[in-house]
Amino acid sequence: MRKIISNKKTLIIIILVMMAVLTGCQRNVDQSGITLPEKIIYLSTPWKDMLSESFFTAIFVYPLAQCVNFIGTKLDSSFLGIVITTLLYNIITLSLTVKSTISGQKIQMLQPELAKIQAKYENRDDENARMMQAQEMQALYNKHGINPLGSLVTPFLQFPIMIAMLYAVQRADIVCNGSFLNIPLSIKPSEAFKDLANGWPIAVLFVLMAISQFISSKIPQMYAEKKRKEAKNYRAYKEEGQKAPNTNMMMYSMIGMVVLLGLNWPAAMTIYWLVSAFANIVKTVYIQKRYIDNEKI
Repeated sequence: MRKIISNKKTLIIIILVMMAVLTGCQRNVDQSGITLPEKIIYLSTPWKDMLSESFFTAIFVYPLAQCVNFIGTKLDSSFLGIVITTLLYNIITLSLTVKSTISGQKIQMLQPELAKIQAKYENRDDENARMMQAQEMQALYNKHGINPLGSLVTPFLQFPIMIAMLYAVQRADIVCNGSFLNIPLSIKPSEAFKDLANGWPIAVLFVLMAISQFISSKIPQMYAEKKRKEAKNYRAYKEEGQKAPNTNMMMYSMIGMVVLLGLNWPAAMTIYWLVSAFANIVKTVYIQKRYIDNEKI
């Protein structure tokens, strides 16, 4: 289990480094946060112009920006353009992330058993003990058809889309010139909090986003605990309490990263994260009811 935790921590570090690199690769806005005129993507902007910029822009950023532009123009709402584009992305990628989500939710349910194995070898640091611990954990995973690294697929797939969405909302014409309740979607939530009298709609969206991110991350743990308590052989392992801080630390780190970045990213990204969180909640409930509730864990 330590290896899995280490892998997840490593993934978080990799994501943070890649985010810093990718967000610094393109300069789409000026010092005041206004999108540079030559960087705006219009419905009439040809794809070949994006290909000349970079492969990432042509494959990820351009399609998302044009989807937001098209839907937003048809519905005369940049807000709905972002909402529907985000929902479409989640629907399209559902088949790619369902196995990853199942693995993550099953691992949550097996935490007491995993903690029991870990406690068995807690005071043994020799190579043989580490090997036996890994073998017992792998046997438990195999018994329940779990790929422990499979739970890392979803966040890894979501990362390039998140960066692409940032660039898309920075550059999409309908967003650059759009608003939500007469507040430009290009402003930063941090600016809205400084002027609540006028920026309260964005501030409210941001708070809802933070709450929904927490709920989205917490629901799998709640489902896991509920199913464990319903099991005939349920018992509250003392060791389980020792595992929770590590799991929660990673969860809170990811949420904190989204909140801190979101404060200084365009308000349009708050809408993206809010809708994504709700979509993840629905996906988690669906997978739990459809794939997990009938299994004996």
